[in-house]
Amino acid sequence: ICADCIDDKKERKMVLDNLKQDQKEIILITEAQVNNFAGNMLEVRGKDDKRYIVMSASAHQSLTPKQISQLENHAEILSSSLDTIEACGGGSARCMMAEVFLPRS
Repeated sequence: ICADCIDDKKERKMVLDNLKQDQKEIILITEAQVNNFAGNMLEVRGKDDKRYIVMSASAHQSLTPKQISQLENHAEILSSSLDTIEACGGGSARCMMAEVFLPRS
């Protein structure tokens, strides 16, 4: 989460407190990282039931070693260059992937 993007300090605190209450690990990102699409990643589960975090190469490169380590505690990171999509399409990895919630067959 980019807490700095929440201008109202009370609202920012409320959002962070709610995430903590839900026992979510909070990984703070900066506005510069948001501009590099670090907030545009998606966790998916593979057919082998393994978890993956999909993001663009620019998002991955903008993250600090600590942030990468925090993410890798939850899933394997998959990243690829999405420069054309990010420059022309206005989105990134999460925007390209459909979140389809179908029952497993």
